[in-house]
Amino acid sequence: MIRLLSEAERAMTVTFLATAPHYNLYMLGNLEKLGFAHEFCEFWGDIIQTEQGESVCAVLNRYMTGWTLYGTAEADWAALGAILDQHPAGASRLQDNPGGIASFLPYLQRYRQEKVEVEEVMVLDPADFRPVTAPDGVRIRRATLEDLAGLIEFYRDAEQMTRSPAAVERPLRDTRLWLAEEAGKILATALTNAETSTLAMIGGVYTPLAARGRGLSQAVCSALCTDLMADQKQPVLYWGTPAAGAVYRKLGFSATGQWRSVWLHSD
Repeated sequence: MIRLLSEAERAMTVTFLATAPHYNLYMLGNLEKLGFAHEFCEFWGDIIQTEQGESVCAVLNRYMTGWTLYGTAEADWAALGAILDQHPAGASRLQDNPGGIASFLPYLQRYRQEKVEVEEVMVLDPADFRPVTAPDGVRIRRATLEDLAGLIEFYRDAEQMTRSPAAVERPLRDTRLWLAEEAGKILATALTNAETSTLAMIGGVYTPLAARGRGLSQAVCSALCTDLMADQKQPVLYWGTPAAGAVYRKLGFSATGQWRSVWLHSD
């Protein structure tokens, strides 16, 4: 039975999602940060009856117009698809790592894929971490809200890492963002898109073309990872270019699976 979840189902929802924490980090982070009653964050669960009582076999999460889900093979995928299809907020993007099936797309009637990206998921074990320092003359530090204007300009035309002003402000307020600067100019950045008490999803790693070749992305990621692990949080990320993969492997990250993102359009 599909139903909108509430605080009463928190324990069993977290227990279920924690069976695949690296894939469900966004949902676990949304639960910790926003809970069940936020205006732009909702959770639905497929609830089944067992000998021990109720249990969850699938979870669907809406964050604004982005959707994430995870479930087992016996979940009612068609009913979950109907929720996404019919929701008035719409859908622009789907994290399509559903767990029990190959893809959630066949269960959507209103939406079709516009673009699909399959990237490698990597995690960093503290024992494997190989930190690096910044080049001479470059300062690496955690950004604050005083850096917002400069960071908005930095991410305005950052190729595949371009972010809206709201998306730049969010990690400054809710998670964390680190930057490398030289003579007051921002040269490289790395941030966390989501964090739980034990995990953190790294994203927004970007160095403009003119500043590449100096190891700046590696250095700023190293500083971010050091900060996270000091808080007992394991760094997680996914990447899609060979250059990015090389940076993360040098820091000690290892592969743990694939991440599938789908951009949607409605019929």
